[in-house]
Amino acid sequence: MSKDASIAGRYARALLLLTERQSARMGEPLLARLERTLEELEVVALLTAPGSRLGVFLADPQVSPADRRRVLEQGLKGRAMPSVQVFADLLLRKKRIGITASIAREFKAIVERAKGLERATVVSAVPLNAAEIKRLHAELERVTGKKIVLETQLDPTVLGGAYVRIGDRVVDRTVSTLLESIANRLYEVSV
Repeated sequence: MSKDASIAGRYARALLLLTERQSARMGEPLLARLERTLEELEVVALLTAPGSRLGVFLADPQVSPADRRRVLEQGLKGRAMPSVQVFADLLLRKKRIGITASIAREFKAIVERAKGLERATVVSAVPLNAAEIKRLHAELERVTGKKIVLETQLDPTVLGGAYVRIGDRVVDRTVSTLLESIANRLYEVSV
């Protein structure tokens, strides 16, 4: 896990705590509050993305911190819940506004877990056909006992086969891993 992903995860969990408190205080169902917070965080991530007009402005060292905060506040006022505004301001003050998209991805995973979903990613060298994806999806749901959101990725460095990542777990059925396993067994037998 990269340093930015780890930091994004911590900020996403902090936003979860803030959202839970707001939900309890407002008497709003938590899942509805989580979904709304996610939607608004994704919009903030788009607006403040590195390279966007606002993202460039917020990253400009010649702009005073007070001016950055004022522009961000004016941009979000009336368009985002107060909790999302406060969170965006915190990211700006801590110089983390550039990782808002990563935080949104981590927060999305939290919202999916709250809905009883689990995200899985299958990585292969060649695209999987619809039947393979359907079969893999069904098998992952059977094995985990959870509703799976399956993403596919291509990685030409995978010689053959595929690996699946579900949270912290990895099921590796790549050709290189299987060959390495066979080589290790042969080595153990020959010694």
